Amino acid sequence: MAWLGQLNYRAVEAANGATAITVAVREHPDLIFMDLHMPKMDGFAAAKRIRSLAKLGSDVPIIAISADYELGREAGQPTTEAHDAGFTDFIQKPFSPTQLEDILAHYLLKTRRAPNE
Repeated sequence: MAWLGQLNYRAVEAANGATAITVAVREHPDLIFMDLHMPKMDGFAAAKRIRSLAKLGSDVPIIAISADYELGREAGQPTTEAHDAGFTDFIQKPFSPTQLEDILAHYLLKTRRAPNE
């Protein structure tokens, strides 16, 4: 979260998957980073639920975050399970500020949004 602020992005944090859904509905984010392992509701279930909400649509990129490479990525793409849950991409923990910047630039440029727009 601190890195996002240093890059001039406004970030909102959720403690678990269920709260992430509530936050997403309230905030209408331009991009969501979602850990795959969270209490109460894992990232797979939360991403699937967010994708089903008409208010958010299917346009918001949801980036899976996990230290478990096998859960998140296969052959350069999100795993079938991650893709089916609605994840757009995957970033493995630990990640560098440069990797974070690359993901932000790639997906936010597609939506033509700049930091804090």
